[in-house]
Amino acid sequence: MDSDSPCLILANAIQKELCSGQKMDRSVNADIMHYMVSVSGVSTLEGVRQTLQDEASSEGASLFALILFPDEGFQIAIEAFVEAFNYSKADEKTICDLLMSRKIETVLHFPGLGSMPVTIPPEAIQPVIARLNISRKTDPRIIDALHRFSEEPLRTQCKIRLKNSSWIQNEAHTRLLLDVIEKFAPQKDSFIEYLDVILQFLTDFHAESNIMQSLESEKERLIHLLDMADRQDHLLRTSPMEAIMLQGVRIVSIDREEIIRRIHILDDVRKDG
Repeated sequence: MDSDSPCLILANAIQKELCSGQKMDRSVNADIMHYMVSVSGVSTLEGVRQTLQDEASSEGASLFALILFPDEGFQIAIEAFVEAFNYSKADEKTICDLLMSRKIETVLHFPGLGSMPVTIPPEAIQPVIARLNISRKTDPRIIDALHRFSEEPLRTQCKIRLKNSSWIQNEAHTRLLLDVIEKFAPQKDSFIEYLDVILQFLTDFHAESNIMQSLESEKERLIHLLDMADRQDHLLRTSPMEAIMLQGVRIVSIDREEIIRRIHILDDVRKDG
């Protein structure tokens, strides 16, 4: 394959990130460490080594999938290459095949345990490529709006959030996003919060033909959740848990601060809509 091939260029960039990018090693985050210790029972570096290298067990593959899960920083590092070429699903497979054919080595650091060199198994590559969303496209009007109303590094961060979201790209949703970008992107400190809330809203089908009415319906749903949280709090204060369980009442975890924040953002969008 030609050294200037777009697929080869991106495969090399992905391999660089898999091999820890500019860092000496890839640090395993606290959540994965907690999973390994509490679920897998792995609590020593030697135990980690044995688990990861056990080809007969699916546990090692599962741990590799967690450890190599590409975060936003990984995607930002390769976004310039992704944006430069119009990659297709077929290209994704080509890139995956290229990487799976290589012996890719890196160093993993497990906080509290130490570091060790590993060879990434070929079967761990495919989940990484799938999660990078290389071939997923965003409406060009939205990309253009980001270039007009936002600056780096916010612009690239927004592109990644859009690519990773499963928002429904219909015309009404696109118009709402264009409006949100134009009006709120200059508010750099808070725009990512606005974008996240709106993308979450746009992942659902909305029966209302008027998108503003859909936003109002979503606000009413969130207010209902706050009312439910109040009723639960009162019940927990006034009744023992045994009695609540005997009544068949299911206590739902509700993040009041998060819901209130989302309501404020929806109000801002509707007010300026």
